[in-house]
Amino acid sequence: MNLTKEQQLILLGLIASIVVGLGVMAYRHFQGETTTAIVIENPKTSQPSVQILVHISGSVRREGVYKLKIGDRLLDVIKEAGGALPTADLSALNLAEPAKDGEKIIVPVKQEVLERISGNPDTRISGTSQRKVNLNIADEKTLDSLPGIGPSTAKAIIEYRRTNGPFARIEQIMEIPRFGKSKFERIKDRITI
Repeated sequence: MNLTKEQQLILLGLIASIVVGLGVMAYRHFQGETTTAIVIENPKTSQPSVQILVHISGSVRREGVYKLKIGDRLLDVIKEAGGALPTADLSALNLAEPAKDGEKIIVPVKQEVLERISGNPDTRISGTSQRKVNLNIADEKTLDSLPGIGPSTAKAIIEYRRTNGPFARIEQIMEIPRFGKSKFERIKDRITI
């Protein structure tokens, strides 16, 4: 195959162009791979430390609103508030429960302390001769002792209190699902706030 010098130069130019084009494509391809890195993060360290706000009141040293990390427990909230007072009834709370943003926690006072304050074991700060249950501090067992209130309703009252804060008036108990006016009429003289 005899090619003229002119044809040989054209062929050489085409080959050179192809080689340079392939070189540029290879460079771009490999350059893109060197800038891409695979990063494997530890989920515990990569999770941002988001803060939540929790309001705590009742039988603690310093009532108030505290900033905590997601995952902190009720026990951590009480520690932030300076710890529980000797009068606190910690058995009424689940100290291992995770704290929720915007939650209000009320640390109740022990029943014996309330009876000592009132001076009469048959009253509970109410001043009446009949023993009244304080909806804001009563534990599940005490609420369950009221007529028509079973364990599930007692839990619902405590959950309502935890979610919405303390009762401002006894009639608020009717806002709890399946707690109608007839139940309220049966216990209204036995409850206080």
